Order: sequence, then C-alpha cells, then structure tokens
Amino acid sequence: MSQPIRVHVVVGGFPPGKHASHDMDYARVRILQALQSNVNVHATVGGDFTDCDKWIADCQLLICYVAGPFADEHQCGVIKDWLSDGGRWLALHGSTGGMPERTSDRPDGRRRMLKLPYHDTLGGYFMTHPPIREMNVDVADHNHPLTYNLPDSFFVKDEPYMIEVIHPDTQILLTTTDIEAPAIVDDLYGRDLSLLPDGKSHALGYARSVGEGEIAYIAPGHCHTPVTLTEAHKERIREIIWRDYRLPPVHESISPDGVMPAHFRGPWETEPYEQLLKNAIAWGTGVDG
Repeated sequence: MSQPIRVHVVVGGFPPGKHASHDMDYARVRILQALQSNVNVHATVGGDFTDCDKWIADCQLLICYVAGPFADEHQCGVIKDWLSDGGRWLALHGSTGGMPERTSDRPDGRRRMLKLPYHDTLGGYFMTHPPIREMNVDVADHNHPLTYNLPDSFFVKDEPYMIEVIHPDTQILLTTTDIEAPAIVDDLYGRDLSLLPDGKSHALGYARSVGEGEIAYIAPGHCHTPVTLTEAHKERIREIIWRDYRLPPVHESISPDGVMPAHFRGPWETEPYEQLLKNAIAWGTGVDG
C-alpha cells in the first residue's frame, strides 16, 4: 500500500476559538470533504499556525482558511523552508488578513491592516473589502492546474477583496474589474495597492513558486450564519468599515434594501468554486479526485 498523502488544515478566527464573522465550521467541513474525495489522504487540523513545524514536517499540502490568525516570524521561516523543499500551500479567503492597527494620525478610529512578514511569505496583503456583491471573475491564466476546466469568466456572490500582490514574479490566475476603491483607501494606504498594472483589474487568485514548492491563494470564500455574524460583529462592520464607505453592508446585487443575509455561503454553492477547490486539492496532493 502506498504511503498516505499528508495534509494539514488550519481553520480559525481570532481570538482563539472564535469565528471572526465567518462560518469556520462550514469551511472546515467543506475542505475536509474535498480532501476525502481521495481515500489516501490523511488530514490533521489546527485553529492557527501554532506548532506548524510539528504538523507540516511530513505534509505535501498546507491549507488555511483563517480570519485573524497569521504565522509569526519563526513560523514563517518554518513554512518558507518547507516550501523550498517542495511543499505546497493553499490559502483561502481571509488568509491574507492579519492584524488591524490604529493610525496615530487618525483620531476617528479608522484602522488599516498592518503589513507583516507573514504577508511577504504568503505574497498577498489584504487591505479591505467593499460590500458583499455579485461580481464577475475572469480567469486571467488558464495555464495553471488551479484554473483547469474553468470557464473564461463566471459570477460569484462574495466580499470583493482588495489584495496587494507583493512579489512581481507572481502568476495572476483570477481577476475582477468589479471593485471600486472607496476614498478611504487612499486616505489609509496612500493609494490603491491592489490595483494591477492594467489600471482596472484586481487579483482574486494567484500562484507563486518558492524553491521547489508553490503557494496559491484564492480570495473568494466568505460564509456566515446568524450565530457567526452576531449583532456585535454587525455593529463593528457598521462603525469601522461601512461608515467609511457610506454604503450599506451589502450591494444591491445581493439585497435591494442593503440588508445582510442571515445565511451566506456565496461562492461555495457555485460549480466554478467547487471546481477551483477540486483543482487545488489535485494541485496540492498530486492526485486527481
């Protein structure tokens, strides 16, 4: 019998054990179900990057879906060495986030995301996202296993993430032109760091080689329930994010009156996203499902 394919899955919010406005249980189950399409896969699960050196040492693939947790400098060094030796890292949705910081020159409490060594390792840096909306996703490059069997473009309902692609040698896989940066972005970051060289597109998926290994990131993937999207979280959204945009929590393409849907699984319920996840598992394990 062949040796099992080892995969480590990190799914969690911050503080530890919290969901951070995402349905972590649903995302975790969907990822594990996708992995179990191959009976030779053995998965371990964690809530953050603690002791990642122990868990990924004999892994072929690291998958993370996090909102808040990030690898510290030591853990980034471990992951870089593992990648250089041939590991593959699939990061989903909020995994490009991390730690918000108040700026000393902003007495109104508006916050920007702190850029960390973790973002340099991952190759992407989350700035913010406008309201949940339906958006068109363009496949920018079909010459990668992650985009196998995808249409040239498809629609998803999701948070339109604004991601800075940090390294110039990154292969852009998915893009959208359906993101309009609010004025607060220039105010907090100086300019829209997520805008691609064509001046109109934003990256929603990319891949980058690191030594013998590779990193892939897919921005779509939001999901929440009434339990995970509590009144406290909704109030924080209104006060910190949507106050800046002067927009309702969701775009009219989701709800004409701007009311956040109680249950939201957006891209997870679409065929293209299921294909993306299937492709990513095959890319990371070397085995088709």
